[in-house]
Amino acid sequence: MNRPLWILVLLLGLSAEAWAQRPFQEVARDIQADYRDARKEQKLTIGEITSRRKALQKKLADLEASLEAASGTLAADRERLTQLTQERDQITREVSLRLADNKELGILFINHARNFLALAERSPYSAERPARLETLQEFVDPGRLFGLKDLKALLDMAFEDMDASREKVVYTGLMVDRRGNETRGEIIRLGHLPAMYYAQDQCGYLSLSPASGRLIMGPSPSWRVRRNLCGYFEGKTDSVYTDISGGSAIQQLAHRVTLMDQLRSGGALVIPILLVGLVALVLTIERLIFLGNVRHNTDDLMTRVTKLVGEGDILSAIKATNPHRHRPTGRVLMAGLQHRSDPSEVIESAMSEAMLRETPRLERFLGGLKVCAAVAPLLGLLGTVTGMINTFQVITTHGTGDPRLMAGGISEAMVTTQVGLAVAIPVMIVAAFLGRRARNLSQDMEEKGLALMGALLRLRSNSDTEPDKTGL
Repeated sequence: MNRPLWILVLLLGLSAEAWAQRPFQEVARDIQADYRDARKEQKLTIGEITSRRKALQKKLADLEASLEAASGTLAADRERLTQLTQERDQITREVSLRLADNKELGILFINHARNFLALAERSPYSAERPARLETLQEFVDPGRLFGLKDLKALLDMAFEDMDASREKVVYTGLMVDRRGNETRGEIIRLGHLPAMYYAQDQCGYLSLSPASGRLIMGPSPSWRVRRNLCGYFEGKTDSVYTDISGGSAIQQLAHRVTLMDQLRSGGALVIPILLVGLVALVLTIERLIFLGNVRHNTDDLMTRVTKLVGEGDILSAIKATNPHRHRPTGRVLMAGLQHRSDPSEVIESAMSEAMLRETPRLERFLGGLKVCAAVAPLLGLLGTVTGMINTFQVITTHGTGDPRLMAGGISEAMVTTQVGLAVAIPVMIVAAFLGRRARNLSQDMEEKGLALMGALLRLRSNSDTEPDKTGL
């Protein structure tokens, strides 16, 4: 409202000098005109201000209405927030309970799957369904989150396993023999009891390898059990020996390994080693019999012969030696006595020739025994190399997941060496013993020959002027 007055004052100040020069009436009219203009402008300004005030008041009223509405909405939202918070807490409690139940159910699921897996790893039915072992191994993973699909799959396998437990199945399938090689044969499965096989003209029980899911030939049962199994396969009997303990009794057969089982596990090279041992045994028996027959008490014989030769009774000496003419020492003495009238060089040569003839007979086959003692461990070493090669081939083909697949090659490697040493060591001892006996007999021949030579020379020196009792 003071704006026109300020304008009026300004106009008066600016035109003060003009007022002094103009007439008063004219100045008054100008002032009144300016005043009217100022009043108009004031009215316009006041109208504008009033209009703006009304607009602002209306806007303020709208804002207050909006604020009141927003306050109501805020109160409703706060109430909704409180309600949602309560619902959240309720849901959190329910989720916690459900998670606890789910965790407990997961533990039960894993325990059941683990127990089921333990049964499946012993059941021969798993060889027909090897995929279920992989599925069960995935189920027992503690980090796995199972769902209804997994639970349904586990239940389906359980019912399928129940059906398999009451079945008798006869089929032709693959199995792994004790050397680690795959072979095909006839298989009979009676539920979850250990399966039976008929392959390679042999019968026995099968066990499942959990690592590979394949059937492996078990240890060879006794003759009576094998006969019963073969009769069952051939339909000759309706009763069969089986293991109701789930394979525990059959596993005990692995601890009962016969000598024939060990020899079979050594492979084909055991046969030549045993043949070498048989040859060595025959040679040993022959040498023992021969050396036992040629061995006699030559000291008593030599005492009598030397006494008779010293007395000049050559014929009696020959008669005393004649019963021993089939023995080496007797032949040497007979050679010396037969050349009694010849020069000493001839007698010595005759006796040396007799000794040379007898020495090969005493040492015969001793070289063969030594060869057998050397060949047997070499064949065992060859079997060791062959067994290790077979083991590496199995590792290349099947990996190292199941050590029982490598047992064949390792058995062949170890058994052949064992058999080779078992043959070589006693043969070497026997060869040394027989060689010693042969040398003792050779030394005895030389000793008795020299004694006879000395007696003949003494007789000749004493009887240069007298004829001997023989008349020769």
